[in-house]
Amino acid sequence: MKPIGHIAVGSITQQILSIIIFIILTRHLGAEGYGMVAATLALATSIYNFSSIWMAPYMVKAGAKQVFHHKKLGDVYFITAIISLVLTFLGFCIVIFLDFKIVHLQLLILLLLGLFFLDLLRIGFEATQSFREYGYSLWLDKILYLIAIMSLLFSEQLESHSALYANSIAMLLIAILGVIYLANKYLSFQVHSFKKQEFFKTTIPILFSTIAVYFVSPPFVILLVTNLSGLQQAAFISVAFVISGFFIQPIQWITPTLLPKFTVAIESGNEQALRDQFDKVVMPFVILYSIGVIIFMIIALLTPIIPYVIGTEFTQGIPIIIFIVGTVIAKLIHMLIVSMLYARQQETFILIASIAGSLSFISIALLFVESQLFLFGLLLADWIIIAVEIWALRDLVCWHIRLKLLLLCGLFITLGFLILVTTTETVLIASAFILVILGLMAFKHRNIFWRYLKSYA
Repeated sequence: MKPIGHIAVGSITQQILSIIIFIILTRHLGAEGYGMVAATLALATSIYNFSSIWMAPYMVKAGAKQVFHHKKLGDVYFITAIISLVLTFLGFCIVIFLDFKIVHLQLLILLLLGLFFLDLLRIGFEATQSFREYGYSLWLDKILYLIAIMSLLFSEQLESHSALYANSIAMLLIAILGVIYLANKYLSFQVHSFKKQEFFKTTIPILFSTIAVYFVSPPFVILLVTNLSGLQQAAFISVAFVISGFFIQPIQWITPTLLPKFTVAIESGNEQALRDQFDKVVMPFVILYSIGVIIFMIIALLTPIIPYVIGTEFTQGIPIIIFIVGTVIAKLIHMLIVSMLYARQQETFILIASIAGSLSFISIALLFVESQLFLFGLLLADWIIIAVEIWALRDLVCWHIRLKLLLLCGLFITLGFLILVTTTETVLIASAFILVILGLMAFKHRNIFWRYLKSYA
């Protein structure tokens, strides 16, 4: 099986298990209980993002070089892991100082260790190109987590804290066993090629980007809502992000293939290939996904599917859920075009776009701090990011594509505003109107879309 096949199977298995776990937790714990789980995970993830995740690209890139030259993974892996662990500890100390009330410190330690070692394991598999093992690492912890959840459920001991303990222990167990396997096969203390200058040159820009992106990320929004509106609203937000993730997941099978393709096009001087991608990839997928999102919104408003699947306590959160699902389209465009910026070495524009998006969201959140309208900043921030990135690629994006993206921006921003401030009937009428427009756009792109699919069949 090819590397992408191992990753695909692992990711699909992970998603299936995650959906089962998600439904069990939401139905059994309710909004308040699941809100506690979401807020605690958001806090742990926030600490880990700042302390570790921004070093991952360097660890993979420099580690792969070590494996290529020495057949072993050496000091790059060990030194960066130690730096990451120290920063994780410092993040934990900051949480103690800030005196967060939503989490037990022992539980937070276990979650941080689980996130740290599991990600360390996956980075090691990436660097050594052990994609079969990487695929396994995507879902083995979910199997243990599901078994633990079911055991707690049948023994009537499933609650927020026990679910979080089960999650952290499952991650730790798989991660530790995996790291032992990785150490026996690939790790060596004798390999030395770590360079401080290269480390800082590579990681500092990513750190700044991580900081900028964080303020429009799900963990930050969940923590913000927890402090502003309580655990129930945090649960609604978390459920919305989970459902949004299901929409985005299929696109992640395409995006890994784009950067190598775009890089080759740049190196060969064939920028026309990049221009063609907007017609053959970006617009068809964006339009079809837009149709899918609108149909989901209509179904969610007309039927009791959301409370039926995840519990009646989430009925009040339906407007929030469908609003955040509406932000998927802007994220989808970003995922499809950001590789062009990397291929053209325009990383600075990614940072600028992230800062612009974060500032817009924070400004609106502060302005409407006591109203659900602060969520409107999420939608606006995502489209501001797209606007900056499209401007950076203005020599590749023809005027009619820009007009279509501008139209989509206007339609989804208008629909998002209506969801937050008007009645269900108004939202349904607007959704039907937008669906007609999207249908006409999809009909125009039908031949391009099917030709592209057949080329990969």
